[in-house]
Amino acid sequence: MKVALCIDSLLFRDDSTFLFELILNLFPNSEIYTIAHKRGGILGQVETRPIVSSFLSHKVGKSDVLKKNFWILPSAVKGIPFHPSIEKVIVISLGYIHGLNFPKHVQSYLYLVDWNLVDQKSLGWQKLFTPYVNEWREKAFTHFKKISVSSEFLKEKMHLPNAEVIRPTFRTEEYPFVKDEDHDFMFDHHLLYTHGLKLEEFKALASVLLSQGEVVRVMGPFEQWPNIKKDFPQIDFVGDHCEATAALYSHKAKAIWDFSQHYFPAKAFGSFCTGRPAVVRDNKINREYLSSGTYFLNSFEKQHLIELCQEIEGSFLSHDRRVLRRQGLRWNERLFKSRMAKFLDKNE
Repeated sequence: MKVALCIDSLLFRDDSTFLFELILNLFPNSEIYTIAHKRGGILGQVETRPIVSSFLSHKVGKSDVLKKNFWILPSAVKGIPFHPSIEKVIVISLGYIHGLNFPKHVQSYLYLVDWNLVDQKSLGWQKLFTPYVNEWREKAFTHFKKISVSSEFLKEKMHLPNAEVIRPTFRTEEYPFVKDEDHDFMFDHHLLYTHGLKLEEFKALASVLLSQGEVVRVMGPFEQWPNIKKDFPQIDFVGDHCEATAALYSHKAKAIWDFSQHYFPAKAFGSFCTGRPAVVRDNKINREYLSSGTYFLNSFEKQHLIELCQEIEGSFLSHDRRVLRRQGLRWNERLFKSRMAKFLDKNE
């Protein structure tokens, strides 16, 4: 059976790329369809497959190509040419690629991972087209034989009562666990991720942590803040690195602060894998996935941050590192692949 696997974009590697590759492993002879592909941007097994993309691929030299071309995304997606030999289409969607055209006789499966690949609140003149684009992508749900989603929150938000919830996964193997008896642990710093963090939020948090006498290390991109290292010379800005490097810093941290507003709190689970607690935004996705070992941040007001820092200082030693690790490994790769294989009728 000829299979097509579809994803919104293949411009750079992120958490959704890992999910896509796991599903790709289930169908070794499949073709790939996407809105925009940057050759060499992903590498790995993705680049070994035939890849068909839309006319937007010629614009991938520009950053944020999907956002800048938001108003023509329906045309780009519907114009992706489907090979007539395709008998089964599997769509891993972050909100747009599921609107593509394929013959009605084709077996069709949708895994809705996220809905907010493009932040519509930050659009400029393209906002004029949001009613049209959103109506198009919501109507596209009717094209699929089976639908699954990444969370109960997304299932409720998109009004998909019959959708199956299949929890995502992350690179758990990149987070090794160092046993207490094998290491003289000194939890000596707070690790902050910059993903999803605004400059004013970072300044408020960093100022409070430093005023409390804490050592602060920062991971993630910070080039968008050109003067930040000069403003905070006491802070160690590590840069944007892979999970394995993050684990080196997280296993000695009092807490890991992750502010990304994501479909799956992978960085928080990564901190659990190393036996350390996490601080996250107080939102529905995080509340659905995270419980013990988590501190929920409600605001960046100075007094609230001081109180939260004091709470962490009084409790970071009390967390059972092995219990946290079990939580981190709960949504592992094997579980995801087995549930996805069953959902996709792999043995049919």
